[in-house]
Amino acid sequence: MKLSINSLNLVSSNIGSVKASQQQKTVNFSQNQTNPFSKEACSSLKLNSLNLSKTVKFTGALLGAFTELNNAMVTCKTESSHGENVGSAANVNKLLHDFAGDFAQPDDAIKTTIKVGDKKVNGKSLPVYARTQIKLVEPSKVKGSQDLLFEMAVRQPSKDGIKGGKCDKLSQLIGIRMTPTNYKGEGTKEQAYILNTKGNLMAVIEDKKDVLLTNAGQITKKDKSRGTLKVEAEQAQNVYTPFTPAPQEVEKRLPVPSIGEGTEIVIGMENGRFENEIKDSIRTFVNKVKSGEIVLKQFVANPNAKSTQLVMLAGGYGSRAEYTNASSSAIFHDVNNGSQSTKGVFRTATGLTPMETTFVTLHNAGLLDCSKDAIDINKNIKFYLNKDINRGNGGYTIGLAKKMDREDRKSIMIFPNDSVSRMTNAVIEAKRIIDDGHAAVAMIAKQVPAKECINNFGIMKLGEGNEILEFAEKPASIPEGYERDGMCLTNTFQFAVSKEALDVLDLVEPYFSTSSTAKETRDWSKQFIPIIKAISQESNYDKIREQLKPVFGADAKPLDDDVITRAKEILGDQKLVAVPTNEPWADCGTLNQLYQTTMQIVSGDFPLEDFERAHALSCVDTQSGLVASSSEQLARINKKYHIEGQVMVVPQAKKVTKSSVADIPVTVNERK
Repeated sequence: MKLSINSLNLVSSNIGSVKASQQQKTVNFSQNQTNPFSKEACSSLKLNSLNLSKTVKFTGALLGAFTELNNAMVTCKTESSHGENVGSAANVNKLLHDFAGDFAQPDDAIKTTIKVGDKKVNGKSLPVYARTQIKLVEPSKVKGSQDLLFEMAVRQPSKDGIKGGKCDKLSQLIGIRMTPTNYKGEGTKEQAYILNTKGNLMAVIEDKKDVLLTNAGQITKKDKSRGTLKVEAEQAQNVYTPFTPAPQEVEKRLPVPSIGEGTEIVIGMENGRFENEIKDSIRTFVNKVKSGEIVLKQFVANPNAKSTQLVMLAGGYGSRAEYTNASSSAIFHDVNNGSQSTKGVFRTATGLTPMETTFVTLHNAGLLDCSKDAIDINKNIKFYLNKDINRGNGGYTIGLAKKMDREDRKSIMIFPNDSVSRMTNAVIEAKRIIDDGHAAVAMIAKQVPAKECINNFGIMKLGEGNEILEFAEKPASIPEGYERDGMCLTNTFQFAVSKEALDVLDLVEPYFSTSSTAKETRDWSKQFIPIIKAISQESNYDKIREQLKPVFGADAKPLDDDVITRAKEILGDQKLVAVPTNEPWADCGTLNQLYQTTMQIVSGDFPLEDFERAHALSCVDTQSGLVASSSEQLARINKKYHIEGQVMVVPQAKKVTKSSVADIPVTVNERK
């Protein structure tokens, strides 16, 4: 296909010598038209400082490229309110193939700009754009082929949004150079993508069962006889420095029987998303413990372990975990209730998934017995599927509260599935505070340097007895009263909840709006915590109702006086409190966070079990920067590629069918 251009100059110096061999259908873009691309086309022209004619015509391969980029990077939409945008991707192989042969000599290029997301600047939501180009580099070593470059440059949005092509500093630059396949099938065999998750770009290379990811590193294929592949990615303030980790002596452990009996953990899943993968992953962990591959210290039960219901939130509607989303091209886009995903069960360089890391923490805290003679699915690990109207990470909590009435549980402890932590002492302390009846909710709070919290973490302000007085979500500067000795406290989303707090949430449940179409209608951070905070702290009933308007919904009925009075009677003097800790914790919902945490583990700055760090040491090349999931994978990638900088290789997503996990039952909470 030859390039055909009318009325739009997106081409560099030499492209005028290129002649179109055929005309494709023409789509007209006018500022006054209502077609789906007119707004993006006009924005593109403004950002490229091009004169905007009354009608702009895109034709041929240029139309195809512009349309494909916008479809992949911008218009990824859900078909129902229950879906999830897990990320979208530009297919670099296809885009370059479409232009193969259209350029006359090196440096010929086409350039445009597309929207890739939005970002809040000074309280305003402003568009984020990526300047893109497809450029001829030079003839390839593959006979009769050319090397082309696909490049995307993202700059921070200007304070006023689009303004004549002026942008602030560069935030990301990702280029993928490769040889498009020709009609004989010759060219680069690896599949290349640029993944977009909420305006954050990442290069993704699929090489059979390995998937390489980077947003701040270089990947170069050593053997160019089958086509060139070179990836160069830069990200502001994201530079890798080689280091040599200290040697480690691994403690030799033999399995020992547990002392005492722990409680159970329920894996709460939202509407069936990723159900098969979560069950399959946990069964893998159980089998490793039973076979002796994983040996933990002797389990000694917390005296009140049985009174607590452990809960892990998994398979919800969150769209983070971009490294998970990139592990197979089949899951870049929405898959409702599908099985082609590993979200929440991604196996890290430690050999464990993030949720399995939490299992070990709970074992060490004397709550969940992970001894080989005690751990088992359907015994102390169970699954709970929420199909109720109450969606979101708090959606099944009310149902669990009623279940606890039957089983004489006095509290629950809630944990996320995408953080790596070893907060054993804090878990024990949160459990003690709840058992003593001093708190409605005890939130484990990580002490983080104040400067690291700016625009990065939600933080909390404490009063007497560590009562949480206020929250500030990713502040641009640290508000007064939030900093202590240069540190701030951030919510780790690990917390204990009293039975009384659950009873209050059940009491106010009828006051939630029934017309909400939000995909998370019951969320701990957005709804449940503000409810407990307002009722436990505020004495003025009108102020309570005002504070809870955005929680229940604009059209919801305000809380009656007698309901507020009853809620206060139930809570008594229980408050919302924090449990400050310096213990290891990292929110690993993004590639950067998981990568940095892995390097901390390898360096010894993030202490985990000996077997976890030993596994990580065998999976990480601290000189090149490559992080793998196994030593075999590390060797395989080092043999085939030159790696420099922050590059992670993960296994391609494992497809798990319902039949393969059919023997693992799930309790279903479904409104009749």
